[in-house]
Amino acid sequence: MSDKKRRMYGFIIGLAFGVPYSLISQFINVWALPDIPLYEMPIGRVASVFLISLFTGVAGLIVAWDEEAFWGLLGSSLLAVFSSSLLAFINSGENQVVTSFFLSMFTFLPRLVFYLPLGLFLRWLLGILDTTGRVPSSGLSRLLKVTFSILIVAVIGGRFSKLSPEAINSVIAMNALVLDGMSAVAGAGDLPEVLIPVDGFTTYATGDYTLSWSSDVDSLPVTRPMVEFGVTESLVIVRFENGYIFGCVFTPPANVPKCINISRVR
Repeated sequence: MSDKKRRMYGFIIGLAFGVPYSLISQFINVWALPDIPLYEMPIGRVASVFLISLFTGVAGLIVAWDEEAFWGLLGSSLLAVFSSSLLAFINSGENQVVTSFFLSMFTFLPRLVFYLPLGLFLRWLLGILDTTGRVPSSGLSRLLKVTFSILIVAVIGGRFSKLSPEAINSVIAMNALVLDGMSAVAGAGDLPEVLIPVDGFTTYATGDYTLSWSSDVDSLPVTRPMVEFGVTESLVIVRFENGYIFGCVFTPPANVPKCINISRVR
């Protein structure tokens, strides 16, 4: 196979993998929770799909650039580390750029190794199409093998972005809590007890909002029950369009939310 043809195949294979993978990873939670206003990173889901697809296409091109696999694998891993760091900087906001930079530096080598399987997978797919030095098989069978391999790995990889059942239940409970609280503020009932300590809720909890889930429960300074190792706790953050932000920690098995204001309201 000529260099030009090999590189073209590499780019097409990478792009073909990136499109379904990015669609699933970016939208799987939206599909799972269609009635929940999930938080969207500043760059946006559609833009993320485009950039991830473009990245995997370029990664495939780099993997296929030389007949020797080593330099292509190293180059694609370096590209992945750089791209993920750049995306983190874009989504971090002005207040966390420095933290994001040092975190990227400390995790450089682990991420370099982490992204190697992607390059190996793309190189393996390229090897299926490249029949140089061996008896060529049916073009259709090779194409089907590559296509099904891409779809299977893309679906499996994209599904890793799906929230766990515990996380989904916490997000649903948080959404119901916010709606109850907003109804109470509007005069339709009593404010839920867990929202009473949340500074500024009755004043600023109005308008559109979004929810985001995190496992970093220690970042919210609330008193919560001790849990055994391996138990999944949930931090759900609510961001209102007017800039008001508060969060709640859900601790199994009771899952009684412990909430506190995050944004400055005074």
